[in-house]
Amino acid sequence: MRVVLDLQACQSASRFRGIGRYSMSLGKSLAKELLVRNHEVIVALSSAFPNEAQEVKAEFEASVPGVTFFEFSVITHCAANNPKNLWRQMASRMLREHALASLEPDIIHVSTLLADGWEDDLVASVGLLDTHIPTALTHYDLIPLSMSEIYLADENFRDYYMFKLDSVHRADLLLTISDFTKDEAQKYLKRPESSIINMSSAVNDDFSESLKNSLGVEKTLQKYNIKTDFLLYAPGGFDPRKNVDRLLEAYSLLPTDLRRKYNLVIASKLPPGHREGLIWKAGTLGINESELILTDYVSDADLADLYRGCRAYIFPSLQEGFGLPVLEAMSCGAVVIASDCSSIPEAHGLNDALFNPYQPDDIKDKIILALTNKEFRLRLQKHAEIQSKKFSWSTSAFIATDAIEQVVVNNRKAGTTTVRKETLPSVDELLAKMDALGLDSIPGDSDLDEFKSCFMNNVGASA
Repeated sequence: MRVVLDLQACQSASRFRGIGRYSMSLGKSLAKELLVRNHEVIVALSSAFPNEAQEVKAEFEASVPGVTFFEFSVITHCAANNPKNLWRQMASRMLREHALASLEPDIIHVSTLLADGWEDDLVASVGLLDTHIPTALTHYDLIPLSMSEIYLADENFRDYYMFKLDSVHRADLLLTISDFTKDEAQKYLKRPESSIINMSSAVNDDFSESLKNSLGVEKTLQKYNIKTDFLLYAPGGFDPRKNVDRLLEAYSLLPTDLRRKYNLVIASKLPPGHREGLIWKAGTLGINESELILTDYVSDADLADLYRGCRAYIFPSLQEGFGLPVLEAMSCGAVVIASDCSSIPEAHGLNDALFNPYQPDDIKDKIILALTNKEFRLRLQKHAEIQSKKFSWSTSAFIATDAIEQVVVNNRKAGTTTVRKETLPSVDELLAKMDALGLDSIPGDSDLDEFKSCFMNNVGASA
């Protein structure tokens, strides 16, 4: 069986978030499991992110010998948030599907389909080529759909998201990251239950390795000007569901002596202008600038040190596909309190440590317990040690591989054959397919030239 792993999530902006870490960790474990079962593994990467492609290759070459790599070319500057890029975006999707089909795979696994492509050049789709290539998707969540009043208010983004959702419908297999996400997919997508498999989640080696010595933690704290005792949140972004405003409000309600003793550290990449906005918001709540530390981007190794060094880790998110930071923090021995919403209780596993994320007073009360109550803290520490061992990437990869193999077996029983490269459309036929889409966007001569150049690059790379 020939399996193509599309790992663009490790190249795009997702590499700074949980999806990127998830994709890299699962990708490596999945590749290992497939190779053990004597399957061929091809890691597919986009040439639109050349530096990141080299980083992914280096990571795999060091840890998963035996995989091969394929870089496909797409039209650059095709981010979907610019309406002028519509033709370029759709053309890039078509080019990607054609390029991966030319590898004659038995199945393609896509590490992310819904999460990226709005503000960058990541492209992913299923079925645009009108050639059935069995496809499995890692399915993280349907947050924009379930919180549509927040995330789908913009008409252009709604159209983009719903078009991408059509690809999810056309996929042969959804590999979800939690039972919650599986139930959500069944509710909103109305798919057969057999086509949705929960492979769960885990943490990567940076977090599951044995505890680093205190000198390492101390140096990391010094790097970010953090004092020894602090409360930590690593949101992985600042969109509304991350609930940062209510966390700030809850922190402002803490007794003054606790705020003086325990700074609030928010560790995540800051979009332009966001630091000023958070400092302003904190100020309106009476939080001194010295009490709030915004680190901006931190590496996985530094984040692990922050988990290990914090007095308590708090995760107040309103909606998550799994809540990976909860498990990461617990695997590092942190005292963890978290939201009682969506999949987060599944990741945490201890109801007494959960709070209502919509109620700042409830968040505040649980923070005080986590910071000051010795019995509560000891209970959470013991629970973290047990809970974090229940999840592993090897288990997730085993479940995913079983499901992927079953899709291929079922297709063969149904008489479905692997698409042959010589039967795929020519460059002129692909352009005719683009015309048939009836897009409101018309390509310029430079767009057509770039399309043809990408096509030839892909044909040559897959030869």
